[in-house]
Amino acid sequence: MAGFREKSNFFVIFQLDFPGILIIFLLVSDKNKTVEIQGMNKWLTGVVVIAGVLVIGAICYFLGMQCGNTSIVTVERYFSKRNNGAAEEEKVITGIGRVRGRSQTTLKNRYAGFVSKVYFYSQSRVKKGDVILEYDDFDLRQSIQKLEHSIAEQQRVVVKKQLNLQLTRLDPLPSEYRNLYWKRKIAQENLDRSAHEFNVYQRLHGSKIVTDLAFREKKEAYKNSEAEVKRMDSDMQILKKGLADLYIKQTENEVSEAETKLKDLQAQLETLKAEKKYYKIVAPYDGLTITNSDTINGYYTAGTSAAAIHRDDRKLIYSYFRDKDLPYIREGMTASFISNQYPDSQQGTEVKIYKIESSRTIYGNESYFLVKCRVMKEPHPLRIDSVGRVVVTVKPAESPSATPANLAAPVPSASTTEGD
Repeated sequence: MAGFREKSNFFVIFQLDFPGILIIFLLVSDKNKTVEIQGMNKWLTGVVVIAGVLVIGAICYFLGMQCGNTSIVTVERYFSKRNNGAAEEEKVITGIGRVRGRSQTTLKNRYAGFVSKVYFYSQSRVKKGDVILEYDDFDLRQSIQKLEHSIAEQQRVVVKKQLNLQLTRLDPLPSEYRNLYWKRKIAQENLDRSAHEFNVYQRLHGSKIVTDLAFREKKEAYKNSEAEVKRMDSDMQILKKGLADLYIKQTENEVSEAETKLKDLQAQLETLKAEKKYYKIVAPYDGLTITNSDTINGYYTAGTSAAAIHRDDRKLIYSYFRDKDLPYIREGMTASFISNQYPDSQQGTEVKIYKIESSRTIYGNESYFLVKCRVMKEPHPLRIDSVGRVVVTVKPAESPSATPANLAAPVPSASTTEGD
């Protein structure tokens, strides 16, 4: 065979490397060109062709190893790789984000205790006034029961005092003051009789007719009768000054004191009953609840975060970025949120940065700053309190090297924006 002819328009590129492409191009002729091998035998022609193919393949293989790809690719993939090299100039930074509602209220227990009932668990939708969970109020219930018994006893005291007041108004004076006028009259008669007998015995004693003992007895009786009349005269003076009214007023005061004590006990009972509301975690408005203390019979100290209520009609994402990424992030930038809820095929959430906090948080050896984002596009519903990654792609024109020095590091906003 004097030579061989190439088949029409068959271009094979063994590697994405310009020297390899050039060698192949120079070695492949078009369909009208014939390579003549002069002065060789047929067996020499075959050996030369095989050797040439092996040499070309070896050259292309080693050139391809320098580019890190040994597979046979098409021209289209070659140019695709060139374009991807240009795209790698964009910087991609990532932060860890958590989904929350546009506003959030954290509910804490006022008193330590055990959880007795749970009505709504995390991710449940609640209405304003719904009881999310309850703590055991055994001690409070005991105090209420004891106070109710005291109130019942005091009510009986009040009734007794009121009855005593009615009796006092009917007969206000004690027994020694009752019918004092008639008692005074009787005492006066006894005094007159004793005085007469004393005078008679005095004369008889002077005549030695009666003994000294009999005389002394009459004298003593006279003095006692005289003292009794004087005492009754004094009582009559006191009675005339309004003693009956004083007794009535004293009884009225006793009734008033008993009623006041009863009211105090009832007020204490109302206060204790009002304390029962602090053993319940109640939703302050409509929203989505995230419960933290939802273990039945679990003990929680006072001030523990029991639940959080989110207004989720508009969602936010609070994300943390490393401090060194601060120069690349600005308010108003758009980013992507890669949620841990969904696989890669169901991503597509878009967010917009609306606030960069100036404070820093230290975790280990790294310093992080808080970036707040609004969810602008939510192809699939994001679960409140779920986590994911906020991905910010910084184009070359937006990098700090392409930005004036006074704009390279943005000043975090200090204004209060809806959703903080």
